[in-house]
Amino acid sequence: MMKRYHRSSILPTLNLPSKKIMFKKNRLHKAAPLISTPLITTGTGLLFLLLFAFIILISQAGAWAGDLAVSGLKDRQEDSHETQVPLFLEQINRLTYPYAHAVLAQEIEHIEYHADGSRESQDNVYLTILDEEGKRNHEALSFHVNKAYSKLEIEFCEIIRAGKSRRVDIAAHSHEEAAAGNSRMNIYNPLQKVVKVFLPRLEVGDTIHYRLNRRQFKPIIADQIYGSILSQYDIPIHSYIFTVTTPARTRLKWLIKDEIESCVTFRKSRLPGERPKTIRSWTFNKVPQIVPEPEMPSFRRVAMRLLYSTLPDWPAIAAWYDALAAKKLAPGEELKKKVAELVAGKDTEDKMADLFYYVARQIRYLGVSGESERPGFEPHDVNLTFERRHGVCRDKAALLVSMLRLAGFKAAPVLIRVGDKLDKEIPLPYFNHAIVAVLDDHGKALYFLDPTSETSRQFLPDYERECSYLIADSQNGDLALTPPVPPEENTFTLEIVDKLSPDGELSGTITGSCTGFNDTLMRSIMMNQSRNEQENFLKRLFLSQYNGLELSALKWSDPADRSVNFTFSGNFSVTGLVPSNLITGQKNPVAGLLQPLAFMENPGLLDRWILRKADMTKRRYPLKLGYTYTTILSEHLSFSKPPKTLLLPETTEIDNEIFSQTIKFTQEKPDKLIIKRSFALKKTEVEPHYYQLLTSVQNRNQKASLTPIEIEW
Repeated sequence: MMKRYHRSSILPTLNLPSKKIMFKKNRLHKAAPLISTPLITTGTGLLFLLLFAFIILISQAGAWAGDLAVSGLKDRQEDSHETQVPLFLEQINRLTYPYAHAVLAQEIEHIEYHADGSRESQDNVYLTILDEEGKRNHEALSFHVNKAYSKLEIEFCEIIRAGKSRRVDIAAHSHEEAAAGNSRMNIYNPLQKVVKVFLPRLEVGDTIHYRLNRRQFKPIIADQIYGSILSQYDIPIHSYIFTVTTPARTRLKWLIKDEIESCVTFRKSRLPGERPKTIRSWTFNKVPQIVPEPEMPSFRRVAMRLLYSTLPDWPAIAAWYDALAAKKLAPGEELKKKVAELVAGKDTEDKMADLFYYVARQIRYLGVSGESERPGFEPHDVNLTFERRHGVCRDKAALLVSMLRLAGFKAAPVLIRVGDKLDKEIPLPYFNHAIVAVLDDHGKALYFLDPTSETSRQFLPDYERECSYLIADSQNGDLALTPPVPPEENTFTLEIVDKLSPDGELSGTITGSCTGFNDTLMRSIMMNQSRNEQENFLKRLFLSQYNGLELSALKWSDPADRSVNFTFSGNFSVTGLVPSNLITGQKNPVAGLLQPLAFMENPGLLDRWILRKADMTKRRYPLKLGYTYTTILSEHLSFSKPPKTLLLPETTEIDNEIFSQTIKFTQEKPDKLIIKRSFALKKTEVEPHYYQLLTSVQNRNQKASLTPIEIEW
């Protein structure tokens, strides 16, 4: 279902879980404009000034009677009445937008900022429904509000149909609920809410019209103005006007990323008076929709977007968070004793590892977000987290920083944007998670550690690689990307030793081992299953890959034992591979065919999951694979009788920007064949111009799985 996240309502908070990450594509549906004002065109300077004088007058006259105010509730009637339909709605129909489910017909959004960073905003939206899918996607509107920072007023909502307007009784058809992330993240934030407005009797052809007012009374970073908006969605935008009013002397940097030619105009004006103001306006016209692709990056990376900020640079954000967290890092006596106990008699690497695993496994990932100064960013006092034995990401990160410093490490909190990359050109504090960095003497990161990853042997999970981060260090903090994992550190290895008998039975042993993320993933799957379920899972890894395969005597290591890499082993057999007369010596036999296990299409744990993401013929947007890895497979095949001739497939040796792949054959003795196969995925994200390289892997693997060895006896 398409979801609409109102841009100005999203406050980044550091509460993203690392134990289990499920990434979902954001299908955004547009919010409602606030002031039903005619479309502004270039050359209408006087109208432009009058419009913003009117906007400012309304914003100053607004009354805020609580955290959520709903206007116009005295008249609870929902009967339709004649209305003057805006002319621009006549242009929104199936003929002008033949492929759209809905269209943002018009939005006018205005934000007025004050010198301390607080702001008021108004938003007026007309959104037209063109088909049944568009109707299903917009039968409920969702508005997020964090009451620690802001207040929300839904001024009114109406449905326009055939020249008539029907008011939606907001009190009767809306409710406020806790944000979904509260339960999903094991965090309870009583101030993070979602207001849902349900639209009864919505029909195809209707236009939804609503107005919102917001007031952010407490900025996250005081005395700074910043924000970002999307100006492209998975529905077309007919007209969207976005304005920002600031004190006249404000030095606002702004940038439109991935700009679509001829769709944007900009205007800047000045309002004189005792408190002069500057008005900046961006008009987005006839913006085409984004057609979402599977596993694409978030809309915030590929859509046309406006970024603006008064923050001078990224180090300014780093210094702000450094100051915010520093006051909570002082350790008490009990914490000092615990650190001394954990590091006694150990070398440097063991000290760091033991402190990490203590916070990761002994401090539970859950909590109540009740910070006083900057909820969502500010950690609790480390002694409180240590005493309670639980905390959210910023709490666990702060505790680990304090413990590492006690043990002699130079450590600092780190803000990170998990699953995404930020635009470096304009500094914005849009991070969603907190981790830890161990630094060298020059303030550069030697190690990244995420203590919320409770089941992993890795200090930093793979899904936090190649993500934007900022070290909370007033001297060295600058935006960068966490380093990618070399593929060889995430290895899935299979060793096969087998023999072909005279009656055509192939039997032997298979042994597997996992490192890095392969190890983490295998443990995560096995940990929550019964022993019978664990055995069935291991069998399914191979039974679906090879017809007639039977596995027995399976053994595997304890998934809860993180001191060693996860391993498994077992026996296997396959019958009827080669007609028996080809082995017993019949004259002039037709060559037999043998399909080695090494030719399985997707032999590794990650192969079938990652490579199957490349399921389109071509792409417009990057493909997010998420992980680098290596699969290594070797098969030592013996023949009960030396074959006269082995006709082998061609060897493979490929190395490019995205992957490397090899298949090699060695026949050191007449009755022995060694097959070695490897695949290494080097990139976590594939740009469209490299996409065909990835699809070629699937074609080769499928062809290999259908190409047997030909045996002449």
